[in-house]
Amino acid sequence: MTEQNQSTDAVETKPTAPQKSKSCGWVGNTLSIAISLAIGIGGFYIYYHGKQQNAALIAENNTLQQQIASLMEQQSTDKQNLDAKIQTLETSLKEQIESQNHQLDERVGKLQTRVSSLSNSDIENWRLAQASSLVKMAGYKIWSEQDVTTAIALLEDADRNIAEMGDPSLIHARKAIRDDINTLTKIQQTDLEGIILALNQLSNQVDNLPLIDRVEQGAPMEKNNREITASLSDWNKNLRNSLKSFMDNFITITPRDNNKAALLAPNQDIYLRENIRSKLLIAVQAVPRQQEEIYKKSLESVGEWVRAYFDNSVPDTESFLSSVDSLEARSLSITLPEQLESQQILSELVRKRIYNLPGSEPATPKNHAEAQSEPEPKRQTESETQSEPKHQPPSEPLSGQAETHVEES
Repeated sequence: MTEQNQSTDAVETKPTAPQKSKSCGWVGNTLSIAISLAIGIGGFYIYYHGKQQNAALIAENNTLQQQIASLMEQQSTDKQNLDAKIQTLETSLKEQIESQNHQLDERVGKLQTRVSSLSNSDIENWRLAQASSLVKMAGYKIWSEQDVTTAIALLEDADRNIAEMGDPSLIHARKAIRDDINTLTKIQQTDLEGIILALNQLSNQVDNLPLIDRVEQGAPMEKNNREITASLSDWNKNLRNSLKSFMDNFITITPRDNNKAALLAPNQDIYLRENIRSKLLIAVQAVPRQQEEIYKKSLESVGEWVRAYFDNSVPDTESFLSSVDSLEARSLSITLPEQLESQQILSELVRKRIYNLPGSEPATPKNHAEAQSEPEPKRQTESETQSEPKHQPPSEPLSGQAETHVEES
């Protein structure tokens, strides 16, 4: 039994191995089929998705090409419009330039016609007007600035212009100009520059003036008979004599008259000298303006202060005072003619020959000079007020003063 069982088992166990290999082959085939399907599906998906993307890109590219084409069309249209506008502007500018050139040509032609139409009479009229203007300028220099030299030069230029005209009918005008030149030449002019230099020199000499010594010695005191003896018994008398001698010499009182000027403090001479310089500066400023009243008052104050506070016996002070007196005696004013004869004659000739107007009497130069010189005194007063020094010494002595001199014995 056992042998049969063993043989059956051997027979039964032999076919078991082929069954297992069959099952394993089926699973592998299934897996390979699944993998192939998956790969095919994935490849199809990728192909389909790529095809869609290509279609979208193609559509977008077509859209962009259409937009570029439309922009190019718009650009070409704008360029055509711009070219048309530029051409229109060029045409209008050319027309304007041509019209302006035409107008300028017409004006230049007119000016050339006018210049060419000028005759000798027009040149003579121009010279006559210039001569009249020069004479008026000469009058202004005389009455406003009192510059006689410049006025003579202007009159000579006016006479030269009339002489170049060569018109015998203007001899009376030339004669009037020559008479005016002779009148101005005879005027005795003042050397204002020399006066200014002399005043500046005096200002530099102020520090060299010595002050007057007004400390006067009193009357000699009576002889002191209070002698001190060598005796001891006279000690009481000697003590009284010593005390009285000390009190007599301790305080000295000197009476003064009312006619004497007040003394200056030791440090006040600086202000005195600066005030003298200020007055000399005022005189210097008054010279070119010919303000004679201010000039003389300033020098008069300088002379009074120098005589009152400085030693007049010193040669420097004597020379200083003599220079001040000589400068004060000089006059700054100049005697000027009331009018120029040639000015009225030339004005009448200009009115008749150039403007074809009837003659009329012009304003006299005297009134013109007075009108221009009216505000001058006010300006002079202002300059004098501004130039006044702050510290001025008294010009008159103080009355009722007494001088007390204290000395230590």
